Amino acid sequence: MILPVFIILLILILGVFIYFIVDAKKTKTVETPPYIPNFQDEQLQKKMLREAQTCAESVMTTFDKMLDYTEKSIKTLDDVINELYSKKDLGTDIQERILVTYGAYFGQTFINNMSGIWFQHPNFNLPIVFSPKALFEFSPFEILKDKFRLLDKYDLSIAYHDLVTQYRRRLNELRT
Repeated sequence: MILPVFIILLILILGVFIYFIVDAKKTKTVETPPYIPNFQDEQLQKKMLREAQTCAESVMTTFDKMLDYTEKSIKTLDDVINELYSKKDLGTDIQERILVTYGAYFGQTFINNMSGIWFQHPNFNLPIVFSPKALFEFSPFEILKDKFRLLDKYDLSIAYHDLVTQYRRRLNELRT
C-alpha cells in the first residue's frame, strides 16, 4: 500500500519539477523589449488617433480615396504617397506633417487590427506602437521615412504584412 502512494507522489513531484524547468526555458528564449511601459498615456492615445483621423480625412478630401483602418487600406496609403510625391517636390515642413499623420494612420491600423498602444519611448522623438500582449514594438514613423526615401521601391503593404507576421510569430513564441 505504501509503495504505490510513494510512486504516485514521486511522479507528481517529478512532474512539477519538469514543468518549472520547461517554463523557465520558455521565458529565457523570448526576448523582452529593453523598456516596457508601465502605464497607458490616454492623452497620447487620443492625440495619435486624431492624427490618424486627420490622415484619413485629408486622403478622402485630396485624393477621393477612403482609408478604413484595414490592411487593404495600407496599400491605398502607399498609392497616395506615390501619387503625392510624383506630382511635386514637397517642402520639409509638409514632409514632416505628412510623416506624423500618415505614420499615425499606419500605426493605428496595426493597433486596431492586432493590438497595441501608443507609447512615448524615451529613446525616440515620436511615439512607437507597443503591444504588451506580444512584447512587440515598432516605429511606424521609421517605416514611413523608409517609404519617403525609397518611394516606388518600398511598398507599405508589404512592410505592414511583414510586421503582422513578426507580431504573430512573437505571440506564438510567448504561448509555447
